Amino acid sequence: MRKAAIASGVIGLVLMIGAGLMAWWITPSYIARLPGDWNKTRTYTGTIRSLVDPAALASGNLAAAIKTGVPEKLSRVVKVQQTSGNTALVKDATTVDAAGRPLASLTSNYALDRQSLEATGSHPSNWTVVNAKGLTVSWPLGAQRHNYTGWVPQTESTTTLRYVKQEQHAGINTYVYQASVPTTPVKNSQLLRNLPKALPVGLLHTISAAGLISSSELAGLARAFPHATTIPLGYTYSATSTYWVAPSTGLVVDTSTAERQLGGIKLPTGKVVPLLPVLSDSYHYTSGTVNTAVTDANNGSNTIHTWGVIVPIIAAIVGFLLLLLAVILWLRSRGAGQHLPPQPSTAGPTAAAKTPDASRPVR
Repeated sequence: MRKAAIASGVIGLVLMIGAGLMAWWITPSYIARLPGDWNKTRTYTGTIRSLVDPAALASGNLAAAIKTGVPEKLSRVVKVQQTSGNTALVKDATTVDAAGRPLASLTSNYALDRQSLEATGSHPSNWTVVNAKGLTVSWPLGAQRHNYTGWVPQTESTTTLRYVKQEQHAGINTYVYQASVPTTPVKNSQLLRNLPKALPVGLLHTISAAGLISSSELAGLARAFPHATTIPLGYTYSATSTYWVAPSTGLVVDTSTAERQLGGIKLPTGKVVPLLPVLSDSYHYTSGTVNTAVTDANNGSNTIHTWGVIVPIIAAIVGFLLLLLAVILWLRSRGAGQHLPPQPSTAGPTAAAKTPDASRPVR
């Protein structure tokens, strides 16, 4: 009985310790983090309000350069390529189609902390990544109701992801965040590579006649670029976005964005005089993507809840009952030992009893 009590106590203690480790160490450190096999595609649909054809603009054909009301489709793939401990190498690739034709693409590689989802400089030296800051592809697991810092790849700068409210969206509980990127120079080389770097000087009079720049600005450009045959161009980016985030997993279950890229004349001082929108559009998740994102969020939440709450509770309860059983068995074994009947002596009769007294006559 004592052996059973010891075995029960050991198993119960192991389960109690395991429950604590599962709830407060294993789940947060190894389950509630970005999976090493994460590979998700999100699609967006929208409308391009204004679009500039770079080739037509560079040739000076202003009338053919501007298109409006073009349907738009975006596809974004976020994939973990490698992991190193709690750091993941994540590829973020977005492609944009306008009226069924490729318009632009942007690919960035980030080194992310697998729990906070923030960009980190702590990664293997052979990883080539963007020197980003803040959140890049998603919110952290266990998102909080406070502001975060987000990365803007177009401008290679940060913006505030402002917590707004909590609401039901697409059938689940979400936290709503909003971001507003002010007009900022475009610095991303992938975007700038496909845009014209200069305009013919002769086009300035056409632009002025169209009312895009004033006569005083035209005179100022003539003074800033005397005897020039081309005028350097610069680009700016601005956007407003809303994100609906599932707090337990940090997954974005829906998003809506309106953005604007302006092209303008880049003065020697670095200031950009805006001329026309290179791209002005708005887009949001497709209904299919919303449904997929909600499913991913629910599955992830269930996994975290199972291993972080249910399994530890069950293990703790079973462990406690086994410890209680061990105490009962131990007490019963002691009580049984105290109430055992006395055992008869196994020693034989004494020599005096077995041997006749030599002093007594034998009859």
